[in-house]
Amino acid sequence: MLTPSIPRTSQPILSRLLEKGLDSPAGPDESAHTTSLLSAMLRDAQRERASDLHLDPDSGGYQVRLRIDGAVIDTIRLPAADGTRLVRTCKTLASLDPTNVRIPQDGRAEFKADGQEVAARVAVAPTVAGEKLSLRLLPAHLTWRKLDELGLSTHDCQLLRGAALDARGMILLSGPTGCGKTTTLYALLQELRPTNKSIVTIEDPVEYVVDGITQIQVNEKQGLTFAEGAKGLLRLDPDIILMGEMRDTASARVALDIADTGHLFLSSVHARDAVATITALRNFGLQDFEIAASLDVIVAQRLVRRLCSKCRREEVPTAAEIKWLEVFGQPIPKKTWHAAGCPDCSMTGYRGRLGIFEVWRLHEEEADLILKHADEHTLRRRLRKQGMSSLLEDDLSKVSDGTTTLAEMQTVGGFGFYTGGAKSG
Repeated sequence: MLTPSIPRTSQPILSRLLEKGLDSPAGPDESAHTTSLLSAMLRDAQRERASDLHLDPDSGGYQVRLRIDGAVIDTIRLPAADGTRLVRTCKTLASLDPTNVRIPQDGRAEFKADGQEVAARVAVAPTVAGEKLSLRLLPAHLTWRKLDELGLSTHDCQLLRGAALDARGMILLSGPTGCGKTTTLYALLQELRPTNKSIVTIEDPVEYVVDGITQIQVNEKQGLTFAEGAKGLLRLDPDIILMGEMRDTASARVALDIADTGHLFLSSVHARDAVATITALRNFGLQDFEIAASLDVIVAQRLVRRLCSKCRREEVPTAAEIKWLEVFGQPIPKKTWHAAGCPDCSMTGYRGRLGIFEVWRLHEEEADLILKHADEHTLRRRLRKQGMSSLLEDDLSKVSDGTTTLAEMQTVGGFGFYTGGAKSG
């Protein structure tokens, strides 16, 4: 059954199926049984708006878990035999080797649930208890998100939109895995699609096929890496180039070459905040004068859960909240918003997610500091004096207006650079 701490509005389909006594049959019925279990899991995941479905092995079998609005929730347990067959079936559908259980594998598969196609990224990896399966569920159709729907402030939205329409240089999205960077990149493409520009992307994987955009899938087994693919993009007469991720020195070098040719270049990089992106580029081997000349905008982001508007409640801060705010030098409010729980949000207190952001458009003064090899602390002090809103400050503004909670802030982290109170200058 679903975890008692997260009560749901109705019984999961998979649970009802197992309660009918459908034990693991042998022979010809085994395949049908596994297909029924897989279909039930996918329907449960869709009903609960899950973005990911996990099968986690342990000593007692397999735990089915759903990621809903960023939080992983335990649902039902399966016998080891059922879990193993489900993993093997998903591997087969994703064109992976079902007999190889010693190495990680990943691919893409199309599943059937209630007669509908469900696309998913499939990843498996060996563990001490068996193979773990992860399904990243992909919407049937790409839902374009606009910049002003992501959580950007009016100022940051206008700044980013203006930089994109300027159609030059490099715009980088930074943050950890799963923080919404790709969604923001596609929101930028949405802004640029009506501008009669030729847009070309190289991605790994291409999750959504978009009419009017030329998309190339990375295939490292065939030698088509981000770096090699990006080199070939220039021969396609593009105006705007998107590279899904800047992963290494080779892809960073190609990105720089593209930006230097006068094209608008969009990509993402793993870094803890906007300023740390400069360090990431330096670690890729780029020189300070190259970074200063080509980099236009850095957007750092995280994702937090959005409070359910129907059941949120305003109460005095808890002792833990007060301590957390004191650590970061923030004033203690008389009241803060908290999650409650109602049928509309499946008793979680949250519904949906939004981004917290810091948007840094480099000016000549910051470029000069980079040329002098200024460290991160120097650059952050400069940006605070200029009034740029940090991740912490953007999140606190969303806490104060009841969009999210302090508890959510603590889950995303990345605020350790901003101790010392409010901005100066």
